[in-house]
Parts: sequence; C-alpha cells; structure tokens
Amino acid sequence: MIKYLHTLLFTFIATTSFAQPAKEFFNLGAEKLRSGQTLPTRWGDAILPSTKQYIAQTDTTEVHGGQYALFLTPKPGKTSVDSGFIGFAFPGKFAAKTITVKGWLKMQGVQDHAGIMLIVNTLQGKTIAVGSISDKKINGTRNWHQYSFTMPLPTDGATLFAGPVLAGTGKLWADDFEILLDGVDICDAPLKLGYRNNVAVQTNYGENPETGKRVKLKDAELYYEIYGKGKPLLLLHGNGQSISHFSQQIPELAKKYKVIAVDTRGQGKSTDQSTGPLTYEQFADDMMQLLNALNIKKTNIVGWSDGGNTGLIMAIKYPDRVDKLAVTGAVLNSSADAIDSRVFDVINQRLEDLKGKTDYNAVEQRRLNQLMLDEPHISIESLKTIKAPALIMAGDNDVVKDQHTRTIAANIPNSKLLIFKNATHYVPRENSAAFNQAVIEFLK
Repeated sequence: MIKYLHTLLFTFIATTSFAQPAKEFFNLGAEKLRSGQTLPTRWGDAILPSTKQYIAQTDTTEVHGGQYALFLTPKPGKTSVDSGFIGFAFPGKFAAKTITVKGWLKMQGVQDHAGIMLIVNTLQGKTIAVGSISDKKINGTRNWHQYSFTMPLPTDGATLFAGPVLAGTGKLWADDFEILLDGVDICDAPLKLGYRNNVAVQTNYGENPETGKRVKLKDAELYYEIYGKGKPLLLLHGNGQSISHFSQQIPELAKKYKVIAVDTRGQGKSTDQSTGPLTYEQFADDMMQLLNALNIKKTNIVGWSDGGNTGLIMAIKYPDRVDKLAVTGAVLNSSADAIDSRVFDVINQRLEDLKGKTDYNAVEQRRLNQLMLDEPHISIESLKTIKAPALIMAGDNDVVKDQHTRTIAANIPNSKLLIFKNATHYVPRENSAAFNQAVIEFLK
C-alpha cells in the first residue's frame, strides 16, 4: 500500500529542483503538505503494522498552532484495535547522549491511552530502543497539553521515528512537536563526526559554474559536475529530476570517490535535439559517451528510479565498464506488476494536461512522461548476465512493488537487497543518512 501520494508527483514526474534552506527543515509543526498528501511532509504511518487499523491524517478543525494538526482514530467498525502511530522520520546523525521529545496532544474518549513515542531503528530496520509516556496511562477527554519524555540516545541508531501514539479507541490530535538533543533544539544540535553540519554548504549542486561542464553528443548536450577524488562514481537521477536531487548524497560520496553527477538529456541543464521517443538504452549510450569523453574506463554507478533503469542497462550492455552498481526504485518494465497503478493515472492525467502545448518544455515533459508508460524492456535473462556486484534498494512504501524489486535482486548473480523501512520512492531524500551509509558500505 502506498502511503505518500507525493511520491508519485515529486519523484516520478518531478519538474522542480529543491533548493536547500539555510538549516534543515524538520516540519515538526506539521505545517508543510504537498498536493495530495494525507500526512505532512516527513511524517508517515507505516512504522507500526497495527496503524493500518487507524485513520491517520491531518486535521484543520482542531489545531494547537498553525493550520494543521495530526489526527488518529480507529477506522469505522474497528472495536478491538492495538495501537496507531504517526512517526516523524529523521536520521541518527546527532552527537548526543540523550534525546527529549515534546508534543502537544488533545484527546476525546480515549479508552486505553494516548501519548508520544520514539522508535530507534538500525540501518537494517531492527528496533533497538523505544521511549514513550505510556506508563502514565493518559486517557479520557483532555484539552491541549504539552507532554514530554527524555531517554538515552543509542549511538548505533540509523533512523528514528517520533510522534503521537493512540492505543485502543478514541480520537487523538497532536501538534507542534519539539526534539532536543542534550537539551539543544534539533535544528542546532551538533552532529556525529563525519556528518556535515546543519547549515547548508554554499555549493549549489546542479548550478555550480566552478565545476559545471558540458559534453556534446550528436543530438544532445550533457551538463555534468565533478566532485572529489578517487574511483569514479556516476550518479544517475530520476525522471524529470536533475543533479540537484543528489544534493544530500554528493558531499558524502565525494569524500571517498570522484563523483560525476550528470543531467540526463532534456533534463536539468542538459539539452536534447532528438524528436523520437526517449528510451533508457539511449540514456545508457549517452552515459557511455560521457565516460569516453572523460577517459573513464570503468565506473561505479548509483541510479535512482529512471537512473536505476539506465544503470541496469549499462551493466547489461557494457559489463566491462561497470565496477559496482547501486540502484533504488528501478524497474524492468512499466507493467502493473512492477508499479503501483496510481502512478499510471497520474502520468496519463499529466499527458492530458500537456496536450496541444508546443513549447520546448511541454514537448520534453510529454516525452519524459510517455517514456514511463513505454519503457523499460529489461528481461530476467539479461539480468543474469550482469557481472558487476549490485545493491538493489527500494522503500517499503515505494511505488515500485516489493516483489518486483525482490525479483530484480534475485536474478542478478552477485547482488544484495535492501528495503528501507518507512520509506517511499524518495528514500535518498527522506532518509539520506541511511541511504548514503548503505551505498558507501556497499561500494567499499
């Protein structure tokens, strides 16, 4: 089941680059929503399986501050339920001994108890610590009140989830959360050694004149940027994206590798003079021409979504040119067996909206959306020919179906499978720390 419709809109058919703010935006007030979202950005309801018995959404009628609050209540007809949890996900990147979670709650007719909770998971998704106020047995009907608890922060936590929890029946509203690390607000808390500080670096990835260059092809011009030194590592973005979408990966990967970040033809700052249907084989050939122009004989590849499809094809067509391959959200075909059917609804609606428009951007968007309906055509047999070690990744709430991702991994001879917990197709941005760590561990 897909938890976040914004995944469909902002990954598969994204057209806008996201600039990094001066400080990381945590959305603890639950005020930022994208079109079609049920829950605010960075909040999810997939951490506890029992949450499926609950309605988990935003509410505008009962709020503590701002326009939105989180809301939990059992689904109609559910008289015997366990507990529901809405979790705010953030990486375990902070150098602190304790963590404090605060949140404002309002409840109506809560029979068992309501509260706030923190779950700490390892990179593999194993829960190693849980904190809550469940021992206080807060229930009944209560107006807005701030609750909090403090607990030790495990050093090996990779992903943390904080938010409201409702056990049993009743209605619960939650709003205006705070997270403190050793008493310091999460926006200003110090990070573990090796992490960038919370203040964004000035490098504008995808728009960096100091490193940005171009290579001319027969019918296109590719824009690329290079960072770091060491073994080459080619970054391939998703449909409608650009170099900027890897802004949370480039700084970490460039510490160990020579990162070549490239805009695929017709996307980002790359141009496209071709007029026929786009194909991933064409993208793969473009990348080989780029590598040849840079005199790179062999490279590692990290591909996201469309970039993952391209990476698979490169490993199949050019086995001697690919060292290691890491992909997330890749598919073998565009069937309903591979991708959630609602993706096709969104794409078809987008194509309908683009009908009759003849400007360059509209034409390119039409071709890119059509690409997702027509491509790729990667066979199981061809996967078996891949020589490169492969890391096949996806989110457990990805628009790519779980069994399809597992099929890809199962048919590549030397592959590993990693499914990120409480993550969508957008995992490189949703949980960049865990994603980066997984890629770096695999490549080394």
